Amino acid sequence: MLAINVAFIGGGKGCYDILHMLHSYKMAHVIPTVVAVVDPDTTGVGRVYAEQRGIPILSDFQELLRRDDLDLVIELTGKDAILADINRLKLPGIKVIDHLGAQFLWEIIDLQQERLALENKVRELDTMAAIGEISYRLTHRLRNPLMITGGLIRRMMTRIDLPHNIRQRLRHASTHVQEMEEVISEICDIVRPLRPHYELTDLTPFFLSWCKAARTEARMAGVLFEYEVEDGLPEMYIDPSLIRQALWHLIENSFDASTATGGTISLRVILCWDDIFIRLTDQGTGFGEMSPARALQPFTSTRTGRMGLGLSLCQQIILNHHGTLELYDDVKGGAAVVITLPIRIKNPAAPGEATAA
Repeated sequence: MLAINVAFIGGGKGCYDILHMLHSYKMAHVIPTVVAVVDPDTTGVGRVYAEQRGIPILSDFQELLRRDDLDLVIELTGKDAILADINRLKLPGIKVIDHLGAQFLWEIIDLQQERLALENKVRELDTMAAIGEISYRLTHRLRNPLMITGGLIRRMMTRIDLPHNIRQRLRHASTHVQEMEEVISEICDIVRPLRPHYELTDLTPFFLSWCKAARTEARMAGVLFEYEVEDGLPEMYIDPSLIRQALWHLIENSFDASTATGGTISLRVILCWDDIFIRLTDQGTGFGEMSPARALQPFTSTRTGRMGLGLSLCQQIILNHHGTLELYDDVKGGAAVVITLPIRIKNPAAPGEATAA
């Protein structure tokens, strides 16, 4: 296989898409190593993603183009003047793909991402089907007896003549029965088919409202929550209740991870072409020895006493909105979550559904 060193000039959405594909897809004929992303804009989604992945970040490309180990430059700025400077300054052996060639690449990337998303959806459905069978058995074998047992215990505790030591033991038993009922309920929630109720939602006030509520919760948890929601986000069809549910679970994970270590939780919501881009980061403990991909699997948790179903439910919600959810460890410490939601200007439940172009 051919090993090549690649640099990106332009750290926007196109850079993010290509970096994401390189991370998600193992190439068959080349081994690309991204040696730098160049962009003076510190807020570019591709630059931020690269920085969190540990890829070197530059604000100027002149020194980069004199490196004799650089094989390929992908120019993503869309500016002919910058392309001319690249061709003038680079060493003769460095190849260049300009923004026109990159547009062709993006079409291939879109097809590849659709295929990967379909494969992920099939895997998710297979997993949910297996868990559904387990849930069915648990529900019918355990839920009713537990409800009866819990009811009897609570009824016994209402007796006035009950000795104190017996009451304490019954209270202890009642607590454990309630915990078992909650476990079964949690399993049923994750395997129950989601039935989204899509509404045309103005996204800027929607996210701002949620962020204000989250800031209040963060203050109570003793952590700092900062957010940036782009003005003028479009209206699109989402299930507001399900999206809120996913966001709450993600930020509660960040609260738990940040309570001991402190630090800041940050949320950014912006428009990237025809996607809504959501990035949540914290400065907690990250995923530790567990891989982020493993963390998305059901019954997996980095915390003791948890069922490990919440992230699976979040992924299910995002998949139902035809989006993607990615987890990764931030090289600066902590965890990062990136969600992309394609803009939908027609109700997905209606015939002739379309995606914004």
